[in-house]
Amino acid sequence: MKILVLTPTFLPVVGGAEIVLYEVYRRLARRHEVCLLTPTLRDGTVCDPGVLADIGDVPFAVERYRDRVSFMSIPGHRLTGGAIPPFSLSAVAAVRRAVRRFCPDVLNVHYAMPTGLAGAVADRWWGIPTVLTMNGRDVPGPGVPALWKWWQRALIALVTDATYVSYYCKDALYRSDVARGQVVYNGVQIPPPSGNGVALREALGIPAGKPMLFALQRLSPEKQVEILLHAMKHYIDSGGDGILVIGGTGSDAPRLSRLAAELCIEKQVYFTGYIPQGQLSSYFLACDVFVFHSTFETFGLVIAQAMSYGKAVVTVRNTAIPEVLGDGGLLVETGDWRALGEAVLALARDEGMRRRLGQAGRARTEALFNWDHVVEHYEAVLSRAAGMRA
Repeated sequence: MKILVLTPTFLPVVGGAEIVLYEVYRRLARRHEVCLLTPTLRDGTVCDPGVLADIGDVPFAVERYRDRVSFMSIPGHRLTGGAIPPFSLSAVAAVRRAVRRFCPDVLNVHYAMPTGLAGAVADRWWGIPTVLTMNGRDVPGPGVPALWKWWQRALIALVTDATYVSYYCKDALYRSDVARGQVVYNGVQIPPPSGNGVALREALGIPAGKPMLFALQRLSPEKQVEILLHAMKHYIDSGGDGILVIGGTGSDAPRLSRLAAELCIEKQVYFTGYIPQGQLSSYFLACDVFVFHSTFETFGLVIAQAMSYGKAVVTVRNTAIPEVLGDGGLLVETGDWRALGEAVLALARDEGMRRRLGQAGRARTEALFNWDHVVEHYEAVLSRAAGMRA
């Protein structure tokens, strides 16, 4: 099967969506011919120049196009509340060129915005069966214009099939059982990559037996990482011991560092900055509890990663987070730093509870989020779509 993939973002930009594309299609490329289309990187794009060396070679063709023409260039389009969608006409042209050259059996378009129009045109005008994957950033949520839901539903109706990264993502668009398409979760590696948690704790100066709490996310406003710092303050004031290690980069980093100092917990909080993929396993292995706060997640890949290592998780009850967590940890209300700190304290003091929750989380990831199983689902959906036009 020849699979053409269209995505508005890919490596070396680093994020959950980019890693998902890499993990899915490096596996499918073992059995199928894959070509991925993505725009050239814009000036100022934040990416890690060493990420490709870090995760390994990309074993499929990657072609880049200049995203010059789109509805986003229409003056005042942001004032329409989404009535003018941000569709990329350059993506339509890029797919047309690729269809002529590559002759795909099926097209997999990631994100309705801005690339969904190219999928609808390819399916309806050029006869290329198209599967639209709703990754989540453009489904109804914070900062997403209300009228986008209409465009998204229209696009899904115009393509052969659709997938969603979670039931939350699907329900955000339809809230009914009549929605087209199916849920195909994101995944994690099972068994997880090996690492050396003991060596990492030594490098960080965290003695054996001293609790290490680990958090990993973008340091951006929608994550509200300040809640973790207030929770850590409450944890320490309540008699808790240990270090909170926060991994990730983002615009909020300077503010969060100042807040830790203002709360007088700078000695109990360590900001790592960006953690290369090859080192993440050591952090997960070294920690006793994984802590995560966010206000909006259409999946929550880092939660599944922590669970794959058998780590108990403390996080918040919103969007897709409970769907991913299941019985692998404790949930508190969003923004409730006091409850978050108390949940962490309970787990830090109860090894048996940590072990039970960790075992349940590991079993859940093996059953639902194993990359090999996820890829089988993608392959089945793409094969079925391709077969409908054969």
